[in-house]
Amino acid sequence: MKLQKIVALAAAWSLAAGVVFPGAADAATVRIPEGTEFTVRLEESISSKHAQDGDRFTISLDDDVKLADGTVLRAGYRGVGEVVDARKSGMLGKTGKLAIRLVYLKVGEERIKLRAQRGSQGSHNTGVQVASLLLLWPALPFIKGKNTSIPKGTMMTAFADVDTVFEAPLPPPPNEM
Repeated sequence: MKLQKIVALAAAWSLAAGVVFPGAADAATVRIPEGTEFTVRLEESISSKHAQDGDRFTISLDDDVKLADGTVLRAGYRGVGEVVDARKSGMLGKTGKLAIRLVYLKVGEERIKLRAQRGSQGSHNTGVQVASLLLLWPALPFIKGKNTSIPKGTMMTAFADVDTVFEAPLPPPPNEM
């Protein structure tokens, strides 16, 4: 009987604490709202000549991000991007194509899901194709288009794709690469 009274009293106190101190449980969390903007840097060069659909590459947060509650996400957190579409250049002036998307930034052991995409296409050789067609008909199959690439250090803007909640305090970004 005594144990039941203690449990009932403890439950009443915890209920009272929740009413008296609203948000006390939230004080130990950091919320990154959907739509939060991040400036992200590619840490690897990506080329349509070598990339394949599904290849992953490293990205990093380039600028500090100040959240509404005053918390600052420091530059340097790392993440992952993915090649969505990669096509090599080909004969008859076919140009290379490359499309990538940013997948996530990692803060400690947690991830911030991102949304951002970028595409690139090699330059066309239409003028060369027409000239070859008129003057050098046999050479036409040997005219190749150009590959495209997205160089290391390219900056992109990404957005948090969903609300993400972390335990406070946030771990620091990893040391430099």
